[in-house]
Amino acid sequence: MCLVISLLFSTMLKGQTEKKSRQNFPRHEVSLSYGDVLLAISPIYDKPGTSFYPNYSWFAPNTYHGDEISPGAFSLSYMYALKKWLWLGVSTTYTSFLQNIYDFSHQKVATDSGHKLAIVPMVRFMYINKENFNLYSACGIGASFGLYNNAENDSCSLTWHPVIQLTGVGASVGKQLRGFAELGCGPRGIINCGIQYHFGK
Repeated sequence: MCLVISLLFSTMLKGQTEKKSRQNFPRHEVSLSYGDVLLAISPIYDKPGTSFYPNYSWFAPNTYHGDEISPGAFSLSYMYALKKWLWLGVSTTYTSFLQNIYDFSHQKVATDSGHKLAIVPMVRFMYINKENFNLYSACGIGASFGLYNNAENDSCSLTWHPVIQLTGVGASVGKQLRGFAELGCGPRGIINCGIQYHFGK
């Protein structure tokens, strides 16, 4: 009887220890990343930006727009682990655009500018969650706010539209401070790379 009770007690302790070890992982994550803007919707024209050159017709305007230029998409995110395989959080992404305006002599006469801030609640699904390696996918729906400064008309306008962030596959390597790369579609870019910091239990 004493042996049976001892075995039962040992089994219970072992089960609690295993359960505790499964839950003993960092639950908080802050990340900073950089991505491309290949699919970004510019606040300047509310469409993917391209050069617009004059047609030299009688009624054509006396200026034309050059290519849109953007330094890229910068993202700051926070995630919290409800379970080891399920994380919830929010991602904010800032992107800016510049577009020079030229006259027919190809001299710059003004510069239009646009700024976008996307705020997207995110859900992440972990396929592999090891101490030094993670493999995951993520998705989210949010809103993007755009501010457009029209230098020609000396005007400013604010627009917004819904956005979807899809991360097909993401991988991170490291322990507490990790490097990561993601492949997806949305305001964070097609390719998004950066660092993650994991903390808390």
